[in-house]
Amino acid sequence: MKIRFLKMKDWLLMSAMGLLGLTACHSTKEAATQQTPAKDGDDAVVQPTPRNEMALMYGVPTMDFVVKGRVIDEEGVPVKGIQVILVNQTVDIAPDHMDEDNPFVQDYIKHSSDTTDAQGVFECHVKDVPAEVQRVIVRDIDGDKNGSYEDQMVDIEFTEADQSGERKGWYLGRRTKDVDITVSKK
Repeated sequence: MKIRFLKMKDWLLMSAMGLLGLTACHSTKEAATQQTPAKDGDDAVVQPTPRNEMALMYGVPTMDFVVKGRVIDEEGVPVKGIQVILVNQTVDIAPDHMDEDNPFVQDYIKHSSDTTDAQGVFECHVKDVPAEVQRVIVRDIDGDKNGSYEDQMVDIEFTEADQSGERKGWYLGRRTKDVDITVSKK
């Protein structure tokens, strides 16, 4: 009975740690190799030497997301002065809910947004947990300089084909998507 209780306690503890992202991974250290001496004319054999240590890592998997492309109007003309902000799809934020005075929001915008140039070109980067969809918020921030455009949100779907970069530990690589975003005049 006591053994059953201890197994149940261990299972509950490991489940709770797993939900918190505190899980152990395989060793990140390369196995040492050992050369076995040749016998009776045979070639020497190189075999991995087992290690009695395991590197443990705790954390949450992350990957880089890059969305690049152009912002164009309904006639296909590039639009300058449009802010493009890349946010995770699970973040509950909309263009009209962005608090300009909130320092957290301003810092996030500073690091994960870009403003289109004269050709409408932009490129946004964000490091986030793995997701199949990222959200882009498109805002007209230059006023009436080049016309007035509606703010909008666009969901960008990522697939394995968009994957690049080396996976290392909790870092799962980079996903890049090239898109054209069409904005409508107010």
